[in-house]
Amino acid sequence: MFLLIISIIVIAITTVIGLFLGHIILVESIGIAIAASCLVNHFFGIHPAFCLLIGIGVFFGLYAFMNSKIGFWLIGGFMSAVWGLLVALIVYDSTAKDMIWTYVSWGLATLIVLGLHFNAKNKLIE
Repeated sequence: MFLLIISIIVIAITTVIGLFLGHIILVESIGIAIAASCLVNHFFGIHPAFCLLIGIGVFFGLYAFMNSKIGFWLIGGFMSAVWGLLVALIVYDSTAKDMIWTYVSWGLATLIVLGLHFNAKNKLIE
């Protein structure tokens, strides 16, 4: 359970750093790869050295997939919705469970993060 908490914290920290640097695709790939290697170790008990190799493979595979047209929409859209949901949950808890604020914040945060994904994709093309 401790590794799961650490992996979630690492994803959050690396994504926030990526937002500021404008390389959200790269940073999300790193965060998901770290989380994947920690989860493989936790759930399957695989040796940490193999988990490191799995994480590296996940990083390169995910990064390459996110740079394709289909992968960008699938992974970028999903991650945008997930980050929007995270913001919505914080707003939900902060506004005494007001559903209007929750849905509005989810939509706005999803659109903002999707814009950040577009910005990062355009930087890769240039």
